[in-house]
Amino acid sequence: MLKHKGTVAIETKRLLLRRFTLDDAAGAYNNWASDPEVCRYMRWQPHKDRSETLNILGAWLEAYARDSFYQWAVTLKENDEPIGAICLSVVNENDLCGDTAYCIGRKYWGQGITAEALKAVLAFAFKEAGFNRIEAYHSVNNPASGKVMQKAGMVFEGTARQKYKCISGFEDSAMYAILREDYMNKE
Repeated sequence: MLKHKGTVAIETKRLLLRRFTLDDAAGAYNNWASDPEVCRYMRWQPHKDRSETLNILGAWLEAYARDSFYQWAVTLKENDEPIGAICLSVVNENDLCGDTAYCIGRKYWGQGITAEALKAVLAFAFKEAGFNRIEAYHSVNNPASGKVMQKAGMVFEGTARQKYKCISGFEDSAMYAILREDYMNKE
């Protein structure tokens, strides 16, 4: 059985992963939610204005009432500005299986920030919440996302044809996963 804790703050060397607030709307909008390049492989269109971002954040704030809802703002410790988002979703409660997804502002690409955030979420998932397996996938046209998964210790498991529809159409996806035992053995 999963031990849900809700979206608790997680610190890493450079980052603070924390709950979003309504005050994060401008940062989220400016850093990633309005950027067509960041949204290219997402299931949602770039936000047209801050009110769209504010509405999403409002929905997440309501969802924080559920201990099984995990949605973090990725912030730099130095200024607490949201530069990205990372989530953990329950795929199957009985199987202790979850999946994770993330996005980060283009200005922060290639700095290891997303891998650092993902490693922190995996540690939380296995050590705190009791997950046995965490999955993730990315468009085969976005190999940089796969590198993030690999850096976090996830293993390529195969390709799923037309796994999801993003703003550019149906995408084949590279599937990755990590098991609790693999994670614990690497520590």
